[in-house]
Amino acid sequence: MQHIGKFKHNISVASEYAALSKEDEAAANILATQKHYRQACILLVQAMEKAIRAKIFTLVNPNLDYFREKNKHHSLDAAVEFLIEIVSTDSVIKGQILAQLNTHVLENTKYNHLHNNLRYPSYFKRYDSYSLLEIQREDFDRLRNRLISLRKFLDELGRLS
Repeated sequence: MQHIGKFKHNISVASEYAALSKEDEAAANILATQKHYRQACILLVQAMEKAIRAKIFTLVNPNLDYFREKNKHHSLDAAVEFLIEIVSTDSVIKGQILAQLNTHVLENTKYNHLHNNLRYPSYFKRYDSYSLLEIQREDFDRLRNRLISLRKFLDELGRLS
C-alpha cells in the first residue's frame, strides 16, 4: 500500500495552522478567478477555522492532552468556542469578546450549517424537496472580507492577551 504524503514532525502547531489558513485563502482566490465560488467559499470557511486555531495555539500549550482533545472537533463554530474558553477566565470579558466576534466579524452566521450547505444538497420539509445553496461572486467577497476582519480581530486579541 502506498501512502499519500509524508509527515513532517516536531512542527509549531500555531505556525502550521497559520500557514494552512493562508494556503486555503490563496487557493480560494484562484478558484474564484475561475468562477468556482462554491469551492472557494468552502476553502474560505476552512481558512477562518485554521486562523482561529493558529491564534489558540499561541495562547495554550498544544502538547497538553486537554488542548489536544479540544482541537479534535474541526469546525469553525467549535474553534470559536475553544478560543472563547481560553481567551480569559473572566466570564464578562469572554461574553464581550464572543459578542464582538459573532456580531462584527462573523456576522452571526451558523458556519456548521453553511459549511454543510456549501458541500451538499439539503432537504427542506416545508418545500418537500431537496435544495442547493447557490453561491455567487458577492458571497465569495462577503466571506473573504470576513476572513480579513477575522485576522485583524485575532491580531488585536493578541495585543490584549
